[in-house]
Amino acid sequence: MKALVNSVVRLGPRLASVLHRRARELPQSERNIRLFCTDTAIQGLIMGGISSYISVFIVRLGAPNLLVSLLMSLPAVIGAVLYVPLGWFVERQRDMIRLTNRYRLVHRGGFLLIALAPFLFKAHLPEVIVALWALGAVPGALINLSWTAAVAEMVPAQRRPSVNGFRWALVSLVTAASVAGFGYLLEHSPSPIGYQIVFAVSFLGGLLSMYFWSLIKLPAVEPSASVPASPEVARGSTLAQRLRAYFGSFAEEPAFVRFLLTTFVLRFGLNLPAALYSIYWIRNLKASDVWIGWRGTASSLALVVGYFAWGRIASRKGHHPVLLACTLGMGLYPVLTALVRTQTLLPLVAIVFGFFVTGIDLAFFDTLLHVCPPKKRASFVAVNLVFADLALFVAPMTGSLLTRWVDIRTLFFVAGGIHLLALMLFWLFRTGVE
Repeated sequence: MKALVNSVVRLGPRLASVLHRRARELPQSERNIRLFCTDTAIQGLIMGGISSYISVFIVRLGAPNLLVSLLMSLPAVIGAVLYVPLGWFVERQRDMIRLTNRYRLVHRGGFLLIALAPFLFKAHLPEVIVALWALGAVPGALINLSWTAAVAEMVPAQRRPSVNGFRWALVSLVTAASVAGFGYLLEHSPSPIGYQIVFAVSFLGGLLSMYFWSLIKLPAVEPSASVPASPEVARGSTLAQRLRAYFGSFAEEPAFVRFLLTTFVLRFGLNLPAALYSIYWIRNLKASDVWIGWRGTASSLALVVGYFAWGRIASRKGHHPVLLACTLGMGLYPVLTALVRTQTLLPLVAIVFGFFVTGIDLAFFDTLLHVCPPKKRASFVAVNLVFADLALFVAPMTGSLLTRWVDIRTLFFVAGGIHLLALMLFWLFRTGVE
């Protein structure tokens, strides 16, 4: 176990040196994209590590269903409260690269605290871990806003489908390898030491990705002068007046309003059973960490195929048909999960999730940037994140509470039905049509 951590520490600087040397030979715009893809790929250590196994850890610690749902819902409600004022703050900043890394350091420092928590807290450990994870939503909200603003300036609109497909394919490969490796480690390590190593490696991977992000060079962004987002313009007005002007500006962008409402329905369907999957795997199927790891690996490999496939389709036919097909496909995932009776089938079902969720990711991201006015992008992205986090807060809590009266498998079928409703709304309102 110690050798694994040491190898990651030694490999990081060597990889950084080689990639940095090659990147310097490229034009700055192309160098930025290469560095961006490298930053994204390394984050597979986070996605395959702490993001994949933190809910598994607290379930194995005996956390009740409600606490497992709070692991997702608490960060969401914190983000929903903070995104609007933070959107004002981000619009007044000039260096989005530095701003993103500053708060990444705080956010990823939380991974290390979670790794150390079992040494410090013998009682109420699941509650402590959920609290630490929730606090990470504060810097996480700032990261989401500044990162999106940076990407919008970094990648030309015509290249976004191919660049996003490529970098998400890269991160999926790293995630596939790491989630399987971490699953093997956890199966052959005493608890909680194995989980602590996984979370610590995620922290180290986060630091390495920050290094590549710091090498990206963008022109300084001029602070927005829009009335609703600029406190200088609104000086002397009351908070109620500022909020009314802020939200009133969105009525001038009907495409954005349609995007918010239709995507909220799908996000609710996606997240209704989200906190219940780990519970179902462990308590109903008695799945081991190895099989949970193989499930994650299968999903991540399907992501690679999905990002390339849906990225090419979106480049040729647009995002609307991709969104329709993938919404229908994603509705199959909870239904198929409900039909599974053995852990050995989890990887097969995970392929459905990995392949179709990629199209939704691509369509949501590119469509959002398309319907946001460039000079008000941070504010519009903030409102989109508020709606996304409201779904992420309400849906898992609803799913967890409903398990008091409804079987988990029944809820999986209900989630599949909500996907069909979202499909109808996307078709009626032509979401994703540019």
